[in-house]
Amino acid sequence: MNEQLMTQEELAFRWKISEATLERERSLKRGVRYLKIGGLIRYRLQDVLDYENACTHEPKAAHGIKENT
Repeated sequence: MNEQLMTQEELAFRWKISEATLERERSLKRGVRYLKIGGLIRYRLQDVLDYENACTHEPKAAHGIKENT
Protein backbone atom coordinates (compact mmCIF):
# COMPACT_ATOMS: atom_id res chain seq x y z
CA MET A 1 0.00 0.00 0.00
CA ASN A 2 1.44 3.36 -1.03
CA GLU A 3 -0.03 5.91 1.38
CA GLN A 4 0.69 9.59 0.99
CA LEU A 5 2.11 11.10 4.17
CA MET A 6 2.38 14.76 5.13
CA THR A 7 4.77 16.40 7.55
CA GLN A 8 3.64 18.76 10.28
CA GLU A 9 5.06 21.63 8.23
CA GLU A 10 3.06 20.60 5.15
CA LEU A 11 -0.20 20.29 7.10
CA ALA A 12 0.35 23.63 8.84
CA PHE A 13 0.89 25.22 5.41
CA ARG A 14 -2.23 23.53 3.99
CA TRP A 15 -4.42 24.82 6.83
CA LYS A 16 -2.59 28.16 7.21
CA ILE A 17 -1.93 27.59 10.91
CA SER A 18 1.25 27.39 12.93
CA GLU A 19 3.07 24.17 13.62
CA ALA A 20 2.69 25.02 17.31
CA THR A 21 -1.09 24.78 16.89
CA LEU A 22 -0.76 21.24 15.56
CA GLU A 23 1.61 20.38 18.42
CA ARG A 24 -0.89 21.77 20.96
CA GLU A 25 -3.76 19.82 19.39
CA ARG A 26 -1.75 16.60 19.63
CA SER A 27 -0.85 17.25 23.27
CA LEU A 28 -4.54 17.83 24.06
CA LYS A 29 -5.48 14.61 22.21
CA ARG A 30 -7.55 16.58 19.69
CA GLY A 31 -7.43 17.16 15.98
CA VAL A 32 -6.49 14.95 13.10
CA ARG A 33 -5.06 11.44 13.54
CA TYR A 34 -1.31 11.11 13.14
CA LEU A 35 1.49 8.58 13.00
CA LYS A 36 4.53 8.71 15.25
CA ILE A 37 7.35 6.78 13.62
CA GLY A 38 10.73 6.84 15.33
CA GLY A 39 9.95 10.22 16.87
CA LEU A 40 8.73 11.70 13.57
CA ILE A 41 5.15 12.91 13.21
CA ARG A 42 3.39 12.17 9.94
CA TYR A 43 -0.19 12.64 8.81
CA ARG A 44 -1.89 10.32 6.34
CA LEU A 45 -3.50 12.32 3.54
CA GLN A 46 -6.68 10.24 3.85
CA ASP A 47 -6.91 11.02 7.59
CA VAL A 48 -6.51 14.73 6.81
CA LEU A 49 -9.25 14.56 4.16
CA ASP A 50 -11.55 12.62 6.51
CA TYR A 51 -10.97 15.18 9.27
CA GLU A 52 -11.66 18.07 6.90
CA ASN A 53 -14.90 16.40 5.77
CA ALA A 54 -15.95 15.81 9.39
CA CYS A 55 -15.40 19.52 10.10
CA THR A 56 -17.55 20.63 7.17
CA HIS A 57 -20.81 22.32 8.16
CA GLU A 58 -23.77 23.00 5.92
CA PRO A 59 -25.56 26.31 6.46
CA LYS A 60 -29.18 26.04 7.52
CA ALA A 61 -31.97 28.11 6.05
CA ALA A 62 -33.00 31.04 8.22
CA HIS A 63 -36.12 30.47 10.31
CA GLY A 64 -39.27 31.15 8.32
CA ILE A 65 -37.49 31.40 4.96
CA LYS A 66 -38.32 28.74 2.39
CA GLU A 67 -35.58 27.44 0.16
CA ASN A 68 -36.21 27.28 -3.58
CA THR A 69 -36.20 23.67 -4.70
